[in-house]
Amino acid sequence: MDVIKINPFPSVAANAPSSLATEQLRGSSIHGLIFEQGGTTFTKAHMTKIRVGANGKNFITDISGDQLQDLNDYDGLAATANYVMWYFGDPTARTIRGQHMGDLDLSVHRGPLEIEVTIGGATAPTLQCYAIIGPPKAAMGLGFTDAELISVRSLIRTVVQPSAAVTRKAEGIGLGSGAGARIRKMSFFHTNLTRVEFKKQGIIKHEDLSDALNDAYQADFGRVPQASLYVVDRIVDGNQGEADDTLRPDGQPWNLQLLFTTSAADTIYAFADVHTAPQLL
Repeated sequence: MDVIKINPFPSVAANAPSSLATEQLRGSSIHGLIFEQGGTTFTKAHMTKIRVGANGKNFITDISGDQLQDLNDYDGLAATANYVMWYFGDPTARTIRGQHMGDLDLSVHRGPLEIEVTIGGATAPTLQCYAIIGPPKAAMGLGFTDAELISVRSLIRTVVQPSAAVTRKAEGIGLGSGAGARIRKMSFFHTNLTRVEFKKQGIIKHEDLSDALNDAYQADFGRVPQASLYVVDRIVDGNQGEADDTLRPDGQPWNLQLLFTTSAADTIYAFADVHTAPQLL
């Protein structure tokens, strides 16, 4: 893989969004993006919103730098000051094919790569992005299907707000318009979430696990649980083939259900980590 310096942001300033649209990477597949922070005082906490998209579709929207680092920390990736990564692929996958399955292939998808970072109260910030790229997915020799060539890893954001303590309360989260996604993980940033249950067509897949039990189970697979983050991890062992389809073989949606238990009122920021076609976002 190559690491390429992306064209500079036209403007970077505190308390303002920094936006960039570039055709520089057309014809390549993007495995990941590196955000390099500089200046007098500019930490991940100052990155209040990150958006990445192409051709009018957003692959990640309104995730903060701290939240993105927490997701990487959970995966066991390095935490380095002044750098935060977003991977379309998955460095923790068990196979090379799985590692690149979610790469954004800009030989297939048209339109500029769009990156926007809203910066809070930093002091004299500087921001530079780098792209980890490879050849088009079809040229990798990994046997990707047509659907997998266009598929891209995305984080779909939903806000869930129970107004009081709840027990096994059903809540819905976004999985993309028109369904057709494969669910890798569902991550919940919270204050008072204590248990989550996940069902598919009435069959329990993740049975009302407490936060402590969920953390213990995931740690044995090399994941690194984070405070105030509950993850329903469908690929906890790195096998991308275990991701949950949202559509049945006949094209009808599966009945998916999430049940939340909280100890008090909460504002839960949910991110569905999916492989999906951009037109379904």
